[in-house]
Amino acid sequence: MKKLRTLYTDVTINASKENVWDALFVRFGEVHLYNPSLDSSHFIKGGKGAVGCERQCDLDSKTRIVERIVKAEELKKFTIDIYDGNMPMLETMIVDVELIELASKRISVQLTANFNTKPSFMGVMMKGMMRAKLTDMLIGLKYYLETGTAVSKKTYKPISKMYQRLQANQSFQSATN
Repeated sequence: MKKLRTLYTDVTINASKENVWDALFVRFGEVHLYNPSLDSSHFIKGGKGAVGCERQCDLDSKTRIVERIVKAEELKKFTIDIYDGNMPMLETMIVDVELIELASKRISVQLTANFNTKPSFMGVMMKGMMRAKLTDMLIGLKYYLETGTAVSKKTYKPISKMYQRLQANQSFQSATN
């Protein structure tokens, strides 16, 4: 087996652990509500988050990935296997999602992705792009949970700029008031 490349990203969200878990795990098929890289997403197996449930994520009209939850520890962490799709050069990818409670209604969401590409040398170039896309998803999740407003490709640019201006642990909600 090829050696996997690893990347890490995280964001702090001002919401309860239960709300973060609900958005990420229970409503696993609804990732399009906060991931600005997606046109759409939906459950293809199972209706609510559970080990074994699957979703399809459509990056555009031609590119899709299919993901499955392969293990979970309730309200703490879960693992996603990206096992199918037609995303160019991505051969395999496993993403570990962990929720760390920093304080009441302040959660660090940490993603660690292990992946390989075909051809393997493309992993060097794709690592930065994939980290950026996963970070964008987490920023979108933060915005979605803190404001209640869905994120899309069209609305994300000003959200990203606003995020860059936030103080440490500041919420989008307090920044817009």
